[in-house]
Amino acid sequence: MTLAFLISAHTDPVHLARLVKSLPEDAGFFIHVDLKTDLTPFLPLAEDPRVHLLRRRINVVWGSIRQVEYQMELIREALSTGPFHRLIAISGLDYPLWSNARIVEFFSHLGDRELLQGIRMTHQGTAAANYRRYRWLNAHPWKPGTMANQLRVALQWLIYGAGFRKPLSFRSQGVEYHLHKGASWWGISGELAAYVLHEWDTNKRLVNYFSTAFCPDETFIQTVAFNSRFASRCLLQEGRYTSLAALTPLTYIDYDPVIKVLTEEDWPVLQQSGKMFCRKTMTGTSDALLDRIDRERQFSTL
Repeated sequence: MTLAFLISAHTDPVHLARLVKSLPEDAGFFIHVDLKTDLTPFLPLAEDPRVHLLRRRINVVWGSIRQVEYQMELIREALSTGPFHRLIAISGLDYPLWSNARIVEFFSHLGDRELLQGIRMTHQGTAAANYRRYRWLNAHPWKPGTMANQLRVALQWLIYGAGFRKPLSFRSQGVEYHLHKGASWWGISGELAAYVLHEWDTNKRLVNYFSTAFCPDETFIQTVAFNSRFASRCLLQEGRYTSLAALTPLTYIDYDPVIKVLTEEDWPVLQQSGKMFCRKTMTGTSDALLDRIDRERQFSTL
């Protein structure tokens, strides 16, 4: 069972090095560092032959198609380097809670199932309101408060106020797509990863739809997968949308009101969560917690 970890990073190279060291020795590590970030402190990571720092770096803009773009570049690099049995998306501020033996065993027994969770958004009412707005020019890295950014937001609201609504279902290349939402953190097979990348490379109408969508890093892969032959392998969440935490099968994240930096005080809830990873953890603030996790993982029987 050979695993590839697809890691998005923008800060804290010290923690990133600790994260890589903590994971299985025979894994591959594919790391995208945001173009806005100085790459120099991350370069020592590349001395490890298992680590691949992406040469093509994306200027990541939160909530835009740029986040999907770097996801696809990570998948592309892993598939061209592999083969790998599983591609696992995590952030550079994650840390494993399970022992490496337990992680490998889990994916070894997963069969053809995909660790990709999603919920259909077409009947979610007000919970889907953000996805009904066209997000024109979202990929431009304009800073909040600037005139350009204010004009962009005004344009979006003007279009929405004029009655234009982005559809939650659309058709492309003979497929009826229904919007599905999930988390950016997942573990998928090489087969599904190759299918998603092919759609990104060849399905222009599909990509155009998500280029004006809200947070497409949480909907693109899910929408492609749940409207394909892979749907039965994925984890469909039934009922009403409640929170992103309910759609994050791999990782414990305290989302409210903003993503919390975890400390040793959070250990009891992490221990009870049953999750494979936790986020977010940072050098300094989380050191005592990370040391505690390392001790627990070292003496774990799994």
